Order: sequence, then C-alpha cells, then structure tokens
Amino acid sequence: MSTPTPLALYLARRDAYAEFLSAADQESSVCYWEAQGRYETPEAATSARDDAYAATRDACNRITVEPTGPQKEALALVEQLRHLGRTGANDQDWVSFKKAREVFVDACRMHLKETLDV
Repeated sequence: MSTPTPLALYLARRDAYAEFLSAADQESSVCYWEAQGRYETPEAATSARDDAYAATRDACNRITVEPTGPQKEALALVEQLRHLGRTGANDQDWVSFKKAREVFVDACRMHLKETLDV
C-alpha cells in the first residue's frame, strides 16, 4: 500500500472534520427543538435524539482514531452537546457550545494547514 499524498490526507481530513461539524450542528438543533417541546411526541424526540447522537458519535470516531488532529477539541464539542441535551431551554449554555465549536474549527484549520505544509 502506498503512502497517501499530503493532498489526499488533507481532503480526507477536511471531509471528516466537516462531517463531524455538520453532525454536531444537527445534534445541537435536536437539543434545541427538544428543549422547546417542538417534537409532536416524546417518541419523535427520542428518535431524533438517537439518530443525531449516532451520527455525531460516528463522525467523532473518525477523528479520534487518527493519532493526530483535533481529537481533544472534538471531544470538548461532544461534551457541550451532552450538556445541551441534558438541560431545559432556560439552562442550555449556547455560548459554551458556540465557543467549543469555534475552537474545534480553529484546530481543524491549523491541522489542515500543517497537513499541506509537510
């Protein structure tokens, strides 16, 4: 098996980071909708939460299996999602979630730049 080029690594990592970010955004929307009582039934809320959680977990696993990159920042963002999901509408800390998201994006940018600088 040949060694991947820096461009191939960049593209694979970029896609993995973007997939995780999209999954995290979707899960945060589910947390918001659930806290606002916008799902028609408790079963619909549970289904949406389970689906969003599974997508976020899968996308995060793709990042954490690599020995380099923004694993710590991804896990911090997941932790913020868990807090959003465990609290009611008045107690959801969107500032901390948005900050963790911003830190993750900055770490991704730095890591992707380093990938191409090799």
